[in-house]
Amino acid sequence: MTIPPKLTLPAQRWSRRPPSRVPTFTMPGWGRALARGAAMRCPACGQASAFANWFVIRARCPHCDAPLGLVPCDTLPPYLTIVIGLAIIGAGLLIADRDGGLRYTTSLIVFIPLAIVLQLSLQRPIKGIVLAMMMKLDLIRSGIGPDDPNPAVR
Repeated sequence: MTIPPKLTLPAQRWSRRPPSRVPTFTMPGWGRALARGAAMRCPACGQASAFANWFVIRARCPHCDAPLGLVPCDTLPPYLTIVIGLAIIGAGLLIADRDGGLRYTTSLIVFIPLAIVLQLSLQRPIKGIVLAMMMKLDLIRSGIGPDDPNPAVR
């Protein structure tokens, strides 16, 4: 019986992140990136709009080619919008009814439309801030291609 030869593998460097096909782009500092996100602009360049329509983020920035559509900011902005909006509505309701004289129908007529308008007006700036935060933290999906599950890239 013969002993098989010892296999030697070449030394490899392993990184925590696989090699990415995402183009490189430069991000500004935290304050400027978050301000650009709150203004609903591209966090990288600040020149173009980050949104293709009311809620959908563009696949790429037309000015700097930053991969905006690869940033997974789909679920956090609605939760933040609900928490912030309901905190504002709750505080307003407590202030309006501090003496107990606010009628139930009056509160429904005033605060339900106010809640809807507040949620719709906060959604885009909060989504822009989350987009800027995730781009600054380099939380970007790595795949670009026909098999990519992100519909914004196709």
